[in-house]
Amino acid sequence: MRKGFTLVEILVVIGIIGLLAVFLAPNLLGARDRAKEAGVKGVMHTVQLAIEAYQMDNNVYPIAYNLPLESLCRNYLMGGGYMAAVPKNPFTGQEYADGDVMGKIIYNYTDATQVYALTGYKKNGIAKVLELTNL
Repeated sequence: MRKGFTLVEILVVIGIIGLLAVFLAPNLLGARDRAKEAGVKGVMHTVQLAIEAYQMDNNVYPIAYNLPLESLCRNYLMGGGYMAAVPKNPFTGQEYADGDVMGKIIYNYTDATQVYALTGYKKNGIAKVLELTNL
């Protein structure tokens, strides 16, 4: 008598592996995006520290509305030594650009209330990851 697996046993194992793949694949793909979103949050915290340092030296926050991260860094933060370079976008692996949609970060300052908001977005560029303010 020969020892080995029957066709039914092999098909059952293949079926189980297929079911595991169906249920695990979306979770594994989502983990990559969640990790990149965490990277966006890290960049935002670094930029917030630079904004606060700018305010300490200049007694005013950068005055701008709907300003993408690249322009904020180049126009306000890099010249004063608050940041050495424009941070890299976790979604693209390149320096942030004003036209980025994935992982974009926008700075808004309201002069009347002297409140700023630094808003980071998810991969789709619509849903927010985090909003940091000086409140």
